Amino acid sequence: MSLFRQKLYMATVLGHFTVDVFGSIGPVLVTFLSVPMALSAAQIGLAIGAYQLLAAITQPLFGWLTDSIGSRWFGTLSLPWTVTFMTLAIVAAQTSGNFWLFLLPFALAAIGSGAFHPQAAMHAATTVARRAAMATAIFFLFGQAGLATGPIVTGVILDNLGTSGMYGLTVLSLPVLLFLAYAMREGFVPTKTTEAPKATEAAPDNSEPANWSNLILLAVLAGLRSWAFLGTVSFLPKLFQNMGWAATSYGLITGVYWLASAAAGVVIGNLADRWGRRQVIFLSLLLGAPPLYFLPYSDGWIAFPLVIISGGLLGGSNSIFVVIAQALLPGRKALASGATMGYMFGIGALAVWGIGTLAEIWSLTIIIQAGAAIGVLAALMALWLPSTRQSHQPPQTEQIPA
Repeated sequence: MSLFRQKLYMATVLGHFTVDVFGSIGPVLVTFLSVPMALSAAQIGLAIGAYQLLAAITQPLFGWLTDSIGSRWFGTLSLPWTVTFMTLAIVAAQTSGNFWLFLLPFALAAIGSGAFHPQAAMHAATTVARRAAMATAIFFLFGQAGLATGPIVTGVILDNLGTSGMYGLTVLSLPVLLFLAYAMREGFVPTKTTEAPKATEAAPDNSEPANWSNLILLAVLAGLRSWAFLGTVSFLPKLFQNMGWAATSYGLITGVYWLASAAAGVVIGNLADRWGRRQVIFLSLLLGAPPLYFLPYSDGWIAFPLVIISGGLLGGSNSIFVVIAQALLPGRKALASGATMGYMFGIGALAVWGIGTLAEIWSLTIIIQAGAAIGVLAALMALWLPSTRQSHQPPQTEQIPA
């Protein structure tokens, strides 16, 4: 495949896989450490939420910096930053057992993720311009695969080798770090050309100008969905640890949740093009919420089909939210994409902190089940979304990633 003959593209997708592996080990790692370090649910939520929030809010800044000064340094240093600080967090947990000494490097590791994603998404879409759509789809597929692999591998390592085994992930990442540094010698250097933006600016013949009431509705809806989907996945390890599951098992079920989201995203996106985005968001959220309610009562194999259904249907509409935001901000598609992704993951991070705090007052079971009710509320709100089925914009502009 010609895409994979491009050094920069290969480095981008392998880097995406690796940075998302390290980004997704947190819930399983922190849950495992919660026993020897005597962490509360609130502390678990604070640690995971701090990482996710820092990764989300730094993406717009690094996107702007990439446009201004280029991607070479961000592409080269972002992944080593994440790997190094995650490794330091494990060292701190092992040597001190102090939550705050662990939390600082653990949260700072997220800055590398925030720096990597904007410039990598840009390279995925532009390295092979004629195949931008396929290249971007493969780029996000590698990221989702990393999100699924991280919890599974972490669970196996922790059960068999303990916390020290996590250093093996650092060693395994070294070839990708070196290849990324080599390929990024050809990284993006900004030039002063402005013709392309002007050409795109002529395209906003979207019948609706920016509609702030619809944007606010979309923001509320996306926030509710982030609570139900992203908040839940961060606490799946703790939920099943409380049921007596080993790290291998709760790491596996967390990975399955992410895999279901990745696979369903392709199908749901296809259906949205045929049936309409509003209708598909409504049905996917409405059908994905009930399995979430029964999940805390499922101590056995039945938990896996419930996780597949809820993870797939609650998480599969991710790209549709980005496309709707693009339609509501005609002429600012890149801004809409970046802002939407950063916002959804930022709210998801706040949801993790909120779930951990509320679980100290009530039980984690009740708070997870409340996420199912929030999913139903989000589904009902989707009925008020504008119809955005029309797509007479040029297809390539639609595919610009977040």
